[in-house]
Amino acid sequence: MQVKDDYEIAKRIADRNWDNIAEGMPSSLERKAERLFESLSAGKDTLYEKLEKLYIFMDELYSFVGKFTPCKKGCSLCCYNEVAISLLEAEYIEKFIGIKQSLNLDTQNFRGTPCPFLEDGACSIYKYRPFVCRRHVALFDNPNWCQFDVDDQYVFPQIRFSKVEESYAFIIVSSGAISTYDIRQLFAKVS
Repeated sequence: MQVKDDYEIAKRIADRNWDNIAEGMPSSLERKAERLFESLSAGKDTLYEKLEKLYIFMDELYSFVGKFTPCKKGCSLCCYNEVAISLLEAEYIEKFIGIKQSLNLDTQNFRGTPCPFLEDGACSIYKYRPFVCRRHVALFDNPNWCQFDVDDQYVFPQIRFSKVEESYAFIIVSSGAISTYDIRQLFAKVS
């Protein structure tokens, strides 16, 4: 019963943190978010440039969100989950990191397998990490809820910003390659 009680407390904290994010969002970020899709869809930038602009905005947005999460450098439990990535994002990583893709269409369950870019408990491509990694944050106060033996058993609020999601979908659809893969299917373990 203790775990259930602990979960109820963690869920209330996560709900409160989500409310604090919604209520405390700086108006400048709200305005940028509202203009994001229009800016990206009307712009003449390349898809890589649009993706980068989205990522830059997300970094700013999630810098604010980070005040309400236990997610910190060195906490890498989420790097053992499946990491959905589009071909455009894989090409973006390849372009800026210089690491070539190594297509492996094995459809195994990659849960529990570390991301190929996880090195010494940290993301080695943090600046160029995929969209799903950028938006994945925990709102509870304790990263213990990210452990594999409990993370699928309990539901917590997830952060989704509609203009960010809409902008990402627009960029990916514009690329013409809407399929996603696990990052381990497109990149081998980095040594």
